[in-house]
Amino acid sequence: MRQNSDCPPLSALSIFLILLLAAPCALGQSVAAGDATATLDAAVQQLADRVAGIPNLRGPVRVRYFQEAGFATETGKDWQDMFREELEKLRVNVTEDAGANLLRVGLAETPTEVVLSAGVRLNDREEVRIVTLARAAFAIPNVPVSPIRVDQQMVYQSGDRILDAAFPTDDAGPGLVILANRAAGLSVLRVDGAGKIRQAVSLAGTGARVSRDNDGELQLHANDVGVVFAGKACRMAWTAPDASCHAAKSARRAATALKARCGDGTWKLLADGSDWFAPELLQVVPEGSARKGSAALLSNFPGPILSVSPGGEPNEDSALVVTRNLRTGNYEVYKITLACGN
Repeated sequence: MRQNSDCPPLSALSIFLILLLAAPCALGQSVAAGDATATLDAAVQQLADRVAGIPNLRGPVRVRYFQEAGFATETGKDWQDMFREELEKLRVNVTEDAGANLLRVGLAETPTEVVLSAGVRLNDREEVRIVTLARAAFAIPNVPVSPIRVDQQMVYQSGDRILDAAFPTDDAGPGLVILANRAAGLSVLRVDGAGKIRQAVSLAGTGARVSRDNDGELQLHANDVGVVFAGKACRMAWTAPDASCHAAKSARRAATALKARCGDGTWKLLADGSDWFAPELLQVVPEGSARKGSAALLSNFPGPILSVSPGGEPNEDSALVVTRNLRTGNYEVYKITLACGN
């Protein structure tokens, strides 16, 4: 589990104000409202360029993002991906190493402006760079209004670390299949509709282990269960639960796609889980949408989203989301359904 010594996240606007008021070396730049390039993308590029130009910024940086949840409805998170890509183009190495310099990047809005700020402490000096964009010039196209909403229901929780969850594929009734890292090691659990564990199969004897960057994925088949890790795949049957494992190339699960019963479209569920210490928004985006920022539907979770798995037949309109509740410390599984009606 990651350890963190950083201060608790503040709102993006608070971060901006703290940096602006506390740092005499703050440098700002505005993107003119009448400029054809006056877009969030242009502002992100300018901020990355100004960060890359900070004197004495040597070695890799660890980036933490701060953004007000309400404003995320308009922007999504693709600006964060773009900022990282721009930094790397400018030869600024971005890492997850906790020992690297911490670069705090905030996106906030005021009644008249959109404000992007970045701050890093170097040699007991706070270096801050700010780019502002006229609020009237900022717009992301909205998708057509849809009579679809996201319903979420917590269906299971545990103090054990949950890596993945799936709906069972046999006829054993309602319930879940859970991949968990328990005190005795990795286990595949069969949970009934009331959340009670009915069967547990240990993978400890297979040598399979999990670390922060080595999460497992369930792959359920008609008669058995597969578990895929980085470099290893295991398979077991409920009736003969001795798992067999072999070396295998791992591939990241593609974005989960769901169908709503009241429409013909397909919706993608997007989450990055990159910040283990902040609540996350699940973005539900129409298939073919050019930008994640044009997400029509958003759903809040009490912590980072660790996995999203599709329901499959007959649950094509549902998915399972695993998160860690930052308040309680428990791992929780939510059933997400695309329901009809506002």
